[in-house]
Amino acid sequence: MEEPAIYLLKSTLCISVFLGIYWCFLKNETFYRFNRYFLLSGLVCSLLLPFYTYTYNVNILSSTSFTPSSGALIKGTDNTFPWFYIAISIYLFGICFFLIRHIIGLYRIKRMIGKYGSTPLNGYKLVNTPVFKSSFSVFNYIIIDSSSEASDVEKRLILEHELAHAAQLHWIDLLIAQFFCAVQWFNPFAWMYLYIIKQNHEFLADRKVLEKGNSAAVYRATLINHTLGTPVFALASSFSHYNRLKRIEMMVRPASASIKKAAVITIFPALAILLWAFAEPRITIIQAKKTLTEEKIISSSKKPIIVSAKTKAVSKKPAIHKRITTKLTPPVTDSVNLTANKINTVKPEPLVYLDGKEITMAILSGINTNSIEAINVLKNESAITAYGERGRNGVVEITLKKQN
Repeated sequence: MEEPAIYLLKSTLCISVFLGIYWCFLKNETFYRFNRYFLLSGLVCSLLLPFYTYTYNVNILSSTSFTPSSGALIKGTDNTFPWFYIAISIYLFGICFFLIRHIIGLYRIKRMIGKYGSTPLNGYKLVNTPVFKSSFSVFNYIIIDSSSEASDVEKRLILEHELAHAAQLHWIDLLIAQFFCAVQWFNPFAWMYLYIIKQNHEFLADRKVLEKGNSAAVYRATLINHTLGTPVFALASSFSHYNRLKRIEMMVRPASASIKKAAVITIFPALAILLWAFAEPRITIIQAKKTLTEEKIISSSKKPIIVSAKTKAVSKKPAIHKRITTKLTPPVTDSVNLTANKINTVKPEPLVYLDGKEITMAILSGINTNSIEAINVLKNESAITAYGERGRNGVVEITLKKQN
């Protein structure tokens, strides 16, 4: 359930980075085509880059293997109010609302074109209609306000402006930007990003009109005189949209030095920091090599085998003979060198304690019997009660005389 929220957070931060760099370094520069590709790259990165998560290796040296307990893997039930489901429902409702709004806008455009018809013009389709009070272009259609009282010169300049939008395929940028805004409808940076994309499109179209030899003074006067009527379809590029005074200012601004484009390299460390902030470790547990040598007597279902092995020390207690009843199975994690000698019989030996200290039968054979003060023998349940499972074969307690 956390993945959608993390994706949206990454996407929001990514688009904020591109928006910040544009706002600080590029918004007042005149290389509009370069700015277009930069802004479009920001949209693509913000949609795709959050799917990638950078991972790095972390090696942990461990002397024991760790296995999570079953209880640690079981998440308790949460009986709190389902805020997550309410939030995701509101989010999905917002996406559906904006997508449906765009679909309705497309249907409105299609119905209007079917009603008034279109005329071929330089590979595009010209539609004259009084429905919209502002001229604009969408896909390969150029919509002209037939009820406008503009002069023939103004209409020609407006038509050239909209043809520039259609020829440069600005509708592709707007389609991606509108989809991004539908996904992040709650994010004000997304709508600001859409605004600057459309504004940059107007700068590109204005330059294209002036490059055809039209008078800059007449074109600026046309831009000022052309008033905005009702809002147009969201995927459209309108002649009179987006801060006409700013467009006039950019027309008279001298060309920016190309060296200023180098400011975009700041995007690389910014994205690197973003990826590092959401990086996830890949943990590898390495078992440490141990040097403690134990001699284990393993009793199989058939014959016992004496095993000499280099094993991992798991405690600081002295190595002792251990009696383990199990099937003979090669260990999985430890590298063990087995030297097996077959033994006909192994007689169980009792535990022997001398003045409270455990000794072997070999040491017991060397004790002078005249120095023994008392011998206490425990068997069966009494031995197990006192010494646990190690006393199952009996316990011999020997007390020496004090003077010795």
